[in-house]
Amino acid sequence: KWKKRFANLKQASHLLLEAWAKIEDQMASLSTDYPDLVSEEEVELEEEFWLHESVVRQFRQGQGYYGLTMFREAEGFFADVVEEEPDFLLGRLYLGLSQFQNKQWDLALYHFQLVVVTATHAPFLAFAHHMIGCIHVKQRNENAAIRSFEQAIEYDKDYADAWFNLGAAYYRLKQYHDAIPAFYHALALNEHDWESMFYLSNCYRHHKEWNSVTYWRMASFEKTSHPQVMLSLAHDFEEMGQPNQAIIWYRKLLVHPEYRRVAYHGLGWNYWTNKNISEAECWLKKGLTLYPNDPDMLFTFMWIQLSNGNIQRAEKAYEMLPEKVKEEPIWQAMRMRISTHAGQFEDVRDMAQILIDHDKPMAQAMGYYHQGRSMLEVGQIQ
Repeated sequence: KWKKRFANLKQASHLLLEAWAKIEDQMASLSTDYPDLVSEEEVELEEEFWLHESVVRQFRQGQGYYGLTMFREAEGFFADVVEEEPDFLLGRLYLGLSQFQNKQWDLALYHFQLVVVTATHAPFLAFAHHMIGCIHVKQRNENAAIRSFEQAIEYDKDYADAWFNLGAAYYRLKQYHDAIPAFYHALALNEHDWESMFYLSNCYRHHKEWNSVTYWRMASFEKTSHPQVMLSLAHDFEEMGQPNQAIIWYRKLLVHPEYRRVAYHGLGWNYWTNKNISEAECWLKKGLTLYPNDPDMLFTFMWIQLSNGNIQRAEKAYEMLPEKVKEEPIWQAMRMRISTHAGQFEDVRDMAQILIDHDKPMAQAMGYYHQGRSMLEVGQIQ
């Protein structure tokens, strides 16, 4: 059913673009027959670069497909335009953009680099350098991306997207001191840029500057009300040791279906941190009813049960895990914790040795910890 509807929509878009192209041809003909209809600005632009009507038609059709996010179709039209008019830089930019959207990084890079060496106008150069930077990001070459974004800014100091992407590249490299001024520049150019606000809050979080974190988190939330901002606020208050505030934000997340799983877990954990055991269990049970195999909720549920001395309930929850999951070091550590509470110290020592022989230092540390704890329980202090 939906496949048929999509085919109908695609056919309709083809017809629409054909009609649009015919109108463009008729308007071009009218402009030729009646030059007084064309404004001086349009004449100046046309004199700057003359294109054959067929190329204009292809270019307009390519733009139409691009606007409909039909990038494969758009690429074909722009490729024909560039083949006919290789010096038409706008056509080459659109071809590069179409290939970028189609994840053809090397092909797109070729066209943007060609624009860089042939263009003379600053807007073209700024845009081409910016897109080269975006390709470097896709290729995970952040340092090259930073150089390209800086070159884009050299040609256009007010290029907000370039400032934002420069900050984001520094952020991914964990160079937060360099990222912060870039995001401030982006905000100076667009005061409604909630993503720059959100990144700023993340930068300050790494420096533990909590007042700045909260300020920029709330500023971004006021602009967008995005659930990711709510989740970040909840995590911030957890780390600051303010479970009551964290609970407020986890409750807000419940209205977003894709965040309910993490909201149930967060509510359970923070109510337990707040020593409200019954409320913690209530939220975890609700969450596990909807997501019975969620590892985070199961882990927290087991932890709470062991803290309350309910070993059997913890064991029952552990048995709900898939066998493959039980092999993970964190769950082996939980199994040892359960066995320690049950007084099964020989089992604990055997399991601890498995983690001690693991190749990851974190797993080895958990193994030594539980081995030492089991030895303390039986009085082997030396």
